[in-house]
Amino acid sequence: MIAVHARYRGREKRRAELVRRSAEALATLPGVGTFEVVGVEDIRARVDDAEAALNLIMALLSDGSWAIGLGITREGSALYTATEAVGSRPAVVGVKVDAPDAGTDAEDIAAALALLGHVLHKRTFEGREATALLRGGYNQNEAAAALGISKQAMSQRLQAAGWRAEQAGWKLVLNLITRAASAPPAR
Repeated sequence: MIAVHARYRGREKRRAELVRRSAEALATLPGVGTFEVVGVEDIRARVDDAEAALNLIMALLSDGSWAIGLGITREGSALYTATEAVGSRPAVVGVKVDAPDAGTDAEDIAAALALLGHVLHKRTFEGREATALLRGGYNQNEAAAALGISKQAMSQRLQAAGWRAEQAGWKLVLNLITRAASAPPAR
């Protein structure tokens, strides 16, 4: 089982409302269950699989205002494992894997997510706009047309945004989470 716990660390004054609205919006992502709002700043949800967990984490990292915990278990509650993993620093993902010899799995996932978070953090508005279209299923030509820019300008935006690095990192983290989630249970 896989779950994600997020703690809002932004500067919004109406935190409870923002956290509630964020939980509602994030719950619409494919494979993400209903969020439990815990207190004023925390939300957590079970997810169907590694891809749903990664897409949820990427959305939270893109915002930059959430401390994130990823919990992976074969037995027991992934929600509580995710809660134990969450830290206090925004845009940082804590990972806890409840499996034998899972220390390196958790460390590898956290390290790869830190690299992905860095790529997302450095992205300009134009880069976020371009990559969102590709992530939404557009090809480069369609995305360029949607933005009203040339194919060459689209290519330059994607290169500056680190799109290839994001794609490679995304695949790496997906494989690591999948592997950790399929490990035998801890004894």
